[in-house]
Amino acid sequence: MDKNYVTLSPEQLEPSEMYFLLRDSIIPRPIAWISTVNEEGKSNIAPFSFFNVCCPSPPIFGFSCGPRGDDHNNGTPQAKDTLINIRTSKQFVVNLSPEGLFEQMVASAQDLPFGQSEFDLAGLTEVASSLVKPPRVRNSPISYECELYDILDLGANKWVMGSVIKIHIDQRVYRGEREGKRHRIDLLEDPQLRPIGRLGRAFYHRLTEVVTKLRKDGPN
Repeated sequence: MDKNYVTLSPEQLEPSEMYFLLRDSIIPRPIAWISTVNEEGKSNIAPFSFFNVCCPSPPIFGFSCGPRGDDHNNGTPQAKDTLINIRTSKQFVVNLSPEGLFEQMVASAQDLPFGQSEFDLAGLTEVASSLVKPPRVRNSPISYECELYDILDLGANKWVMGSVIKIHIDQRVYRGEREGKRHRIDLLEDPQLRPIGRLGRAFYHRLTEVVTKLRKDGPN
């Protein structure tokens, strides 16, 4: 055994201990700012950093929705408003979280009573979507309208997948055709529009330095 490492088995960790270990070690993570509506049409928005692209063709996103309060030791966890709303409406919007809305994004993570809007709490402006009921976030550089594809029960967390049915791109990051390829974007040029990422605990990261390494055998 390597004495330079602490070696653990999952059985040695309580559920919340495993959550914190994973949260603080799998970094950096992109943040999906998920907007939904409840049965009464009231909006909800919350950030989720266990998130990524599942498939580009067809375009499908996925994010892990944990229990309310991130209490993984609770045997009967309470579902978050986001999950309740998606199960009801079968729709949601994935908004990118830009640096210019960093404070608002963090504020929207608070646990509010069901039906109380984080848009109002964080001072965010709603923009009507094209095909789904949940609103978009004004000044998010890119928003993806999604229809529910599936929800996988993984235990305390649910893996929620959505099919992208409409894309909204801020003109400030849209580059159109570049190097013979259409609909290119650039999220790095404007600091206020660069996506914020999640680290461990109360830490986040900005995109302040980019390293370029071109591939010879594939698209760049």
